[in-house]
Amino acid sequence: TVPSQAMAETSTLLPLNVLRNLSDKVYEKRKAAALELEQVVKQFVQAEDVRRLEALIRLLVEKYASSPHSNYRKGGLIGLAAAVVGLSVYTDVLLPEIVPPVLKCFDDQESGVRYYACEAMYNIAKIAREGFISFFNEVFDALCMLSADT
Repeated sequence: TVPSQAMAETSTLLPLNVLRNLSDKVYEKRKAAALELEQVVKQFVQAEDVRRLEALIRLLVEKYASSPHSNYRKGGLIGLAAAVVGLSVYTDVLLPEIVPPVLKCFDDQESGVRYYACEAMYNIAKIAREGFISFFNEVFDALCMLSADT
């Protein structure tokens, strides 16, 4: 069946417990899952497996950061930031896939998601450094809008 096939494909990217814990309501579980995700990303980088890196980023964006459920969005944000930490030489190549969904969460209806979006963006910018400059205007505009948020 299609759903079980999709689950099988995602479980080849990340262990099921990591997928489950990324969306947990408890922050510590999401954080632990993100640390495991970072290690998986480093393994993909070491193996030069760009296809799986792209698939993992796509999974984090589509299933988590764009989810209607706030805990999934929070998990997607922390997961994307953790992925950037592990990306190394692939960071600049994959930033265009990572930054826009994080920016979208700056405008989330839930303040907790907006907070995690800011934290994720800070961590992404800190790691990406020069590669992040091309997103500066968009991020600055979003931060200005956030600062006006009451």
